[in-house]
Amino acid sequence: MINKYIVANWKENMGFEDTISWVDGFSGFLKFLSPENEIIIAPSFPFIPVIYELSKKSMLKVAAQDISLKEKGANTGETGAFQVKEFCKYAIIGHSERKEEVNVVVAKRDICLKEKITPIICFTNPEDLVRLHKEGVIMAWENPVNISKNGVYNAEDPSKIVLIVNEIRKIISSNTPLIYGGSVNENNIEHIAKITNLNGVLVGNASLDPKTFADIIRTYN
Repeated sequence: MINKYIVANWKENMGFEDTISWVDGFSGFLKFLSPENEIIIAPSFPFIPVIYELSKKSMLKVAAQDISLKEKGANTGETGAFQVKEFCKYAIIGHSERKEEVNVVVAKRDICLKEKITPIICFTNPEDLVRLHKEGVIMAWENPVNISKNGVYNAEDPSKIVLIVNEIRKIISSNTPLIYGGSVNENNIEHIAKITNLNGVLVGNASLDPKTFADIIRTYN
């Protein structure tokens, strides 16, 4: 049984050389990975195969940063769930930066589940949970108060995070993994990791540095 999920969302940041350099830098930390924790890397679409190759030598898993709303067809420029499922066990959908309507995220969720990809569903408003939640998903609360912008972290009092997480748990069952996103970094991870009702974190800018990301993982180990 998986204890925690630690997800690295690289967004539109890493080029090919950056990705190779990250893999080289992170390879020395692979020995710290625990089978109890699921470590998931979400690179940009072109570099999914690079991380997939690393995953074959380790316990890392790969996620797509998004999937198409369309299942298949003449959708130029789109990438469907059926196209990434050989590489990706997970897909991040509904990320706050994309500002998608709930019905769009729900449609992507169902496509992922149909293709046997576990959707990591991002949300900022707990009121949307009733529509977004479904068995077999991971919910990722992106705290709108302290989502980082351009690598600038916005600190949040951990006690306030606990209050809202507890409210979220009243809506979704304890069996549904709930992870936290919002300026997760090496300075606040110890506090976030102690929040009982959380099952891990969604890490943005801090995951671009392999050592920093490894430090975040070791906090959970």
